[in-house]
Amino acid sequence: MARFTIILLFLMRRFVVLGCLLVFMLGCGEEGLIDPHGDVEDAPPFDEGLHAVDFPTNNGSAWSYVNVETGQEYTLRIENTREVEGLTHRQMTISEIEIPGDPDSVNREAVDHLSANAVYFFQSDFRIVEPNFVIATYFLKTSQAQIESAFDVANPSRVFHLKHFSPYRFWDFPLKKGNSWTVVEKTTEPTVEVIRRVLDEGVPVAVPDGNYDAYLVEEEIVGLSEETTVKLSNADPPELEAARYEPAKYWVVPNVGVVKYQYNQMIPVTVNQERMYLLRFFAFELKEKELVAAETP
Repeated sequence: MARFTIILLFLMRRFVVLGCLLVFMLGCGEEGLIDPHGDVEDAPPFDEGLHAVDFPTNNGSAWSYVNVETGQEYTLRIENTREVEGLTHRQMTISEIEIPGDPDSVNREAVDHLSANAVYFFQSDFRIVEPNFVIATYFLKTSQAQIESAFDVANPSRVFHLKHFSPYRFWDFPLKKGNSWTVVEKTTEPTVEVIRRVLDEGVPVAVPDGNYDAYLVEEEIVGLSEETTVKLSNADPPELEAARYEPAKYWVVPNVGVVKYQYNQMIPVTVNQERMYLLRFFAFELKEKELVAAETP
């Protein structure tokens, strides 16, 4: 009897093991070892794409850019912090642009590469405004995203600290070819949606700071391509001619940041009682950088 019991227990254990193996191998659904719907693609490795740690934002880091056409330069620098909505944000200051050969003449025509298509939206009525007088922005970075929550605007008499009606999600990590995300969206009239897309990776780009392989990111204000746009012709005197809105583009390099960016600045104008946008093309390239390593505890 004891011998029969031992044999029975042995057979039962064998059946349990075989049953578990069959469940594991023939599990239903796309997560099973054998997928009844077709081949299973391997999960991408963790290190695929550009992660938050590859996008430098340490205190003291700075990037100097030069206008490709005019030679004008300006500098972005991360310094100080400020509390926004109860969270500590890093401050990125934006220098005035320097005009070559005339150090005493400066202005704020250049804007930082984090302003969506070189426009900001006022919280009150969501108008498109030229951010020429934006002197600082405030952002925080997590492993999933880099988000801007507020900015400072200066006029001759004072500085205004303004909060975005909704935080701008400028970078969504990891950056990978084919990924896209919404930077900011407003669903009430007038509606606005800004989208960024990673078009390609390993794109060669040459700038004054050196030669790099970059992630190419496009930023589009959805629906803007349907608006009437014009630009100044090369005639003498210049005349307005039909133009086409093109999304902004950013070349992003791991452990360096944005090495090149270009955009059409949009200036509202009225021609023959018709409201349209005058496009001005800008392209900036990284001239030099000063990257500060993260502080160790």
